[in-house]
Amino acid sequence: MAGKRSGYYAVQNGRQQGVYNNWDDCKEQVTGYSGARYKKFDTYAEAQAFSNSQVSSGAQRNFSSQSNSTSNYWSGSYSGTSYGGGYSHSWAPTKEKKNYSVKKYYSVKSSNPSVPSKIFNDWKECERYVKGQKGLSFKKFEDQVSAEQFMKGAADEGVDFTHAGISKNEFTAKYKLPPTNKKYSGTSRVYCDGSALANGTNSSCAGYGVHFADEPANDISEPLRSGAQTNNRAEIQAVSRALDEIWHNLTENSDKKCYQIKTDSEYVAKLLNDRYFAYTNDELAGLPNSDLINPLLEKFTKVKQYYAVNHEAFDNDGRFSIEWVKGHAGEPGNEIADELARRGALRN
Repeated sequence: MAGKRSGYYAVQNGRQQGVYNNWDDCKEQVTGYSGARYKKFDTYAEAQAFSNSQVSSGAQRNFSSQSNSTSNYWSGSYSGTSYGGGYSHSWAPTKEKKNYSVKKYYSVKSSNPSVPSKIFNDWKECERYVKGQKGLSFKKFEDQVSAEQFMKGAADEGVDFTHAGISKNEFTAKYKLPPTNKKYSGTSRVYCDGSALANGTNSSCAGYGVHFADEPANDISEPLRSGAQTNNRAEIQAVSRALDEIWHNLTENSDKKCYQIKTDSEYVAKLLNDRYFAYTNDELAGLPNSDLINPLLEKFTKVKQYYAVNHEAFDNDGRFSIEWVKGHAGEPGNEIADELARRGALRN
């Protein structure tokens, strides 16, 4: 459930530089990363400034102004202290300026159905678009093609098959559907949720729920059986189990469906829609809950590539993604998944 915003988390040096709306996303980028620099700010502008700045020669920092094509050069004495993994600093700036005319592309990838993905050339417009919104990832690019690929969530298919643990040729030979004039048009909405009773305490017990709104006989309610009993782990496992069922139905049932996964975990939605293909294997291994994330990516990429290989057989052209939904907001499917997750936790 979304609560009152508590600030912005800026990563200056981590797996992926940027500004994050919550601590979990920030933690993913800095935990186990050597030399990580990050800090919490009250305003988005301050967080963006910190994220975009870089320390060099002990006493200089470049500050990238994304509101126009001008870069300010700051110099002076620097003092820094570490606290709680963050970074405190002070500067005595000069007023030197350098002008650049390189066109920038600010790409917004959305897993929020009420906010379309979009590309901007002006940072201020992009900032206004994303500020206060959930389910959005955004990144600056030097060329339009890269910005469009990010917006569409397009990963190099080689990355997908690496995660899936199978070559493209082998996968195609095994799962390519025979030619037919029939197109599969049935849809199935799948809601996933996790629950941790007494979350954050030694007595916490967690479970997860999956509600197939159009195929309720496939509903899942199970306890989290491994690792720390946390809400985050339960939410990851909920989507992972949903993918198990979807994969079985796609490969074993004669009536294929266009599945759409919905989760109120912004972390999971962003990870599967646009972040996973930017990580190296070592970085993935260093992520919190990597024991659940790596199997999740294997299942997700297999389902994604099944639709890609057989896109002509589906009415929606084989489009498959994860959609973020606001938790505890009265959406019936999400409320049912939440109750299934709670029941699963009680079985622990």
